[in-house]
Amino acid sequence: MAMIYPRLAYEDPAAAVDWLVRVFGFRESTRKDNLVWLALGDGLVMICGTGFGLRSPRQLGGVSHRINVYVDDVDAHYQRAKAGGAEVCRDLETMPWNERRYEAFDCDGHWWHFAQRL
Repeated sequence: MAMIYPRLAYEDPAAAVDWLVRVFGFRESTRKDNLVWLALGDGLVMICGTGFGLRSPRQLGGVSHRINVYVDDVDAHYQRAKAGGAEVCRDLETMPWNERRYEAFDCDGHWWHFAQRL
């Protein structure tokens, strides 16, 4: 079985884990040393501090990637993210290819694209 998951650097990884759980609905899967794996459905993301060649978007002055995530109920996810303080950069919309989506930045400026297949 092959699986790909991103490793994202945050200036304050403990605060980022709390934020991602509270605002985007992740759950902690595994914790080892200074690394935390967060799960959302079948997907994983590894959270770490900056250093060893990794920087947060805030340190870089912009993003170099967008993280695409499919969820079961994108409308509910959007409401949760907005209520939690996520910076929405693309409002919820239905696309002609039968997908409903929105985009938001997290607490360190990582760009997230949440969608639901209709």
